[in-house]
Amino acid sequence: MTPDEKMDLESMRTEAMTRQGDIEESEDEIYAASSPKGKFSGKALNVLVDATNRLIPLFGLDDKYDRFSTEMIESLPPEFMRLLSMFSKAMSDAVEEGILPEDATIDMKIVVDDNGLQALAGRLGMAAKSPGFKRFLLRKKSESAPEAEAEADEAPSDEMGPEEMDKLMKERM
Repeated sequence: MTPDEKMDLESMRTEAMTRQGDIEESEDEIYAASSPKGKFSGKALNVLVDATNRLIPLFGLDDKYDRFSTEMIESLPPEFMRLLSMFSKAMSDAVEEGILPEDATIDMKIVVDDNGLQALAGRLGMAAKSPGFKRFLLRKKSESAPEAEAEADEAPSDEMGPEEMDKLMKERM
């Protein structure tokens, strides 16, 4: 690799990292805007964190969310909202399939105080204990893994000839 090629590669890497940072910043702004507003105590927040940490492993994540300090806050951090949004989507899907009861649906609009946080923590705790929800998540995970592998297998390579490319395009239609 020539020095010019190395510089181009490093420049592309820097640009990609900058773009990724911009995307993450935009996502954080979206999650911050969707965060419930109110007065939340550290104690109630930590009840929610405990429920969140019981649910995190079911989604294949290793890290636990850190507990909050005891001071009051007025909105949830974007990274915490990202987790709650992921949980909300999965729980809504499980409700639609009849795996969780209707009252398991997460409505962030009701979270305006400590009572709302505790109700949310209760819903997360119920989902974390539900054998049906655990099976649901495992099924979803196993369904998405073969799809990703199939897409990777179907990806055209540079070595593919025109006939093989036509065949692949016809299969996709």
